[in-house]
Amino acid sequence: MKKKWIAAATAALALGGAALHLTSAHASEPVTDMQSFLTDVTQNVDSYWTKTFADAGLPEPRVSYAWIPAGQTAASQCGELGASAAAYCPADDTIYVSEQFATAIYDGALDQQLPGSSQGYGGAVGDFAVAYIVAHEYGHQVQHELGLFDQYGGQVPTAAFELQADCYAGTWAHSAGQNNLLEEGDVQEAIDAALAVGDFDASNPGHHGTPEQRATAWNTGFESGDPSVCNQFLSAA
Repeated sequence: MKKKWIAAATAALALGGAALHLTSAHASEPVTDMQSFLTDVTQNVDSYWTKTFADAGLPEPRVSYAWIPAGQTAASQCGELGASAAAYCPADDTIYVSEQFATAIYDGALDQQLPGSSQGYGGAVGDFAVAYIVAHEYGHQVQHELGLFDQYGGQVPTAAFELQADCYAGTWAHSAGQNNLLEEGDVQEAIDAALAVGDFDASNPGHHGTPEQRATAWNTGFESGDPSVCNQFLSAA
């Protein structure tokens, strides 16, 4: 893959919000400890993919994560990361998320800065938006584990990997729904946020997919719950 980062910048990732009951019956209450929330979501996503890999006869996926406190930066093998970080770095197999960025997504402070929502497509706000960031970035780690970057890198555009990661995030959300972790309205909020993060410049090498493409990719994974359906986003590129 030509891009060193398999990542989403401030305007590229988020999924709109609802209550996600990951660890507490009171999960609908406001998130006051973003670091703990990010960790809880990561552990939930990791449990899903660990079981999925085991069911397929594959080794347990391994990934590290680092939450960047507000006002600080993190040195990774893909470069230095700061306040707008939400990225997976294949070079050190680590998911990086800025707590400042995650909090701004949670509060809805970035909604009108996202490419889709700034043009009237969808909207992104809430704890499920933050959870999506983690699930999407974990999706890139899954691509790394499966050797998809080596297999398809340089042959398909960035958007193909991004849409597949959106689809993978949808399969995790499907599992969360089966385990009664979602509330009414979460699915529509997810679709609205997928629309919000879509961008329009297909000529840009960093293009992540249009609003409609991103919403479709997430919904494809969510409706199926089968990660293999997400292969279509690479084969169709």
